[in-house]
Amino acid sequence: MNARLLFIIVLAGPVLSATAQTLYELKPVYPELTFPDCPVGVAHTDEDPPRSIVALQRGLVHVLPEDRESATSRVFLDLRPQLKEEFHFEAGLHAVVFHPDFARKRLVYLSYSQSNPRRNVLTEMRVPEGTFAADPSSERILLEIPHQLADHFSGSMAFGPDGMLYYAVGDGGLRDDPMGMAQHPFLLQGKILRIDINTPEEDGRPYLIPTDNPFVGKQEWRGEIYALGFRNPWGISFDPHTGNLWAADVGQDFHEEINWITSGGNYGWSERDGTERLAARKDLPPVIPEVPYIDPVHRYSRLDGDGICIVGGMLYRGTKLKSLTGCYLYADWGMGKIWAMRPPEQPGERATEIRLLYQASEVGFNPTLICPDKDGEPLILNHRGWLGELVEVSGAD
Repeated sequence: MNARLLFIIVLAGPVLSATAQTLYELKPVYPELTFPDCPVGVAHTDEDPPRSIVALQRGLVHVLPEDRESATSRVFLDLRPQLKEEFHFEAGLHAVVFHPDFARKRLVYLSYSQSNPRRNVLTEMRVPEGTFAADPSSERILLEIPHQLADHFSGSMAFGPDGMLYYAVGDGGLRDDPMGMAQHPFLLQGKILRIDINTPEEDGRPYLIPTDNPFVGKQEWRGEIYALGFRNPWGISFDPHTGNLWAADVGQDFHEEINWITSGGNYGWSERDGTERLAARKDLPPVIPEVPYIDPVHRYSRLDGDGICIVGGMLYRGTKLKSLTGCYLYADWGMGKIWAMRPPEQPGERATEIRLLYQASEVGFNPTLICPDKDGEPLILNHRGWLGELVEVSGAD
């Protein structure tokens, strides 16, 4: 795929309700710059000033130039040799994040899929001093998770304010999670994991399981599990002010959902889709009755024409779009829509303020992620057929 990456949403007036005409437009951040693939993530270092990279699905990672009129960008990492067999729809490179103390430790983390056997791979690489390019020969694999079925890799990552790495893993694919992975307490599929990558385990494991993880020491539970019951969590992110964790989860038939993630929370899949009992499970008892379900704070339905594939986003804490401060920004890949949601007071409560910010008027706008730029302003990553774009949200109220 070829990819022109970044968009700008320019505020042209007050935000209106989802049923009203939207007053935003999109502009590419790098109008002269093209990328050879679909964008899946942007990451920034903690340096002063920070440096930024964009990850592309088929394995290239590019440095984002400071000059937004630039027509070229250099390669930070070429992971294509590892991904040479990864051609199916959701396979490839899924996410990239820098160590929160990158300036001192010079480490970057990547999530990607592999075949033969099919699996998720969580890995670490070093960026040598005096360069800004990852060294593939320094790769240290932290975790490999079997992925027996077709898709739903997820692979989204984020470092929390506690310094732990949070890692989202999909249920493995196919309809109804046929192997029951998302509710299985000893499988890592369909979960959000929490691990300490700074402290190797004494038994040779390249990470430590934090002792305050919710299921540590419980019989039949994997200690890495932080939350469970996900189908294909597409984008996880932390609110930089409150530290709350958010995840969008792609639905099966009728419900796309946004979840406020809490330690030990069970978000229902594949016992249910959205808040409704899954038809395949309707006559069966809950798999884990001692861990009750937490409702999504917002869900929408393809039956209403709202969208078909939710794309995760970010809690906005920037300075340019003041009326959106504290809102969760998210999108729909299939319908080319972008919304802002005002979060409820508590996890599991329903959000009541949803505002449509943008709706594509033509085919070719398929957002794949919303994430902050180095100043905290929103970037929309767009997959435009065999092209892609980065779009930035800017403007003043």
